Amino acid sequence: MDQDSSRSRRKAPGHYLAALHRLSAAFLSPRMRRLGVKRGLIAMLLETLEGPGRTQEALRDALKVDRAAAARALFELESKGFVTRREDPFDRRRKIVEPAPRASALSAALFAALDEHNEVLFRGFDPARREEALSILKDMAANLERAVKRDKT
Repeated sequence: MDQDSSRSRRKAPGHYLAALHRLSAAFLSPRMRRLGVKRGLIAMLLETLEGPGRTQEALRDALKVDRAAAARALFELESKGFVTRREDPFDRRRKIVEPAPRASALSAALFAALDEHNEVLFRGFDPARREEALSILKDMAANLERAVKRDKT
């Protein structure tokens, strides 16, 4: 089958983003499993550690996940003793999320695993190339976020 080279999967960012996602999961999963954290909970736990005291809605928005996915992740993290949720005193419908002592105790190990992951990802990159790569990824994420919002309207 003759395929137009401009449409090759190997020239599509989605191809490499999907590969990075799968390979990152393969790299991080065993490290996180040793700490008692399932792969699907890593982002929510880290977001909670980096910004304690945020609402469930703020965490959901930061991670770009839907309401149900955020609620499921937080429920599981809470049941495993990684986070606590309490009622917002100003709006009882909202929940404030805090890292529990178990998460705080693992914080250094969690961030060390992420630092190792980032070091592997950026191996051979000088600081300027690292910043350029991050800038490109941020721009791509912003483009997709705008397109998703536009599709919802």
